[in-house]
Amino acid sequence: MVLKNEDKNIDVSLVFIGERRMRNLNREYRKIDSPTDVLTFFYEEESFGEIFICPSQVEKNASKYSQRYEIELFRVLIHACLHLCGYDHEFVDNKSQEMFHRQEKYLREVEKNGC
Repeated sequence: MVLKNEDKNIDVSLVFIGERRMRNLNREYRKIDSPTDVLTFFYEEESFGEIFICPSQVEKNASKYSQRYEIELFRVLIHACLHLCGYDHEFVDNKSQEMFHRQEKYLREVEKNGC
């Protein structure tokens, strides 16, 4: 839904991994020595993206924010797809705000249509 609505033609590989592997990837690519819920890699030349999701981290976030696991899983998947579309939130700017606005808009669509 996200890639189609954002008019992006990107092949995506979705991989679910454990905390140890996520921690290693996060340390290697972001210099943060802890696991995270999702990491996204985009290879523009091939129009290909990889999304790595750590289900145990998603579950922790769902509990932390009093959210159903399925909704939190959709949130991180939507978030990752928006990264593939060129949105970023590492910098505080209008594009960052737009990313989170779009994320929540897509999430409302998922909730409305059932998950």
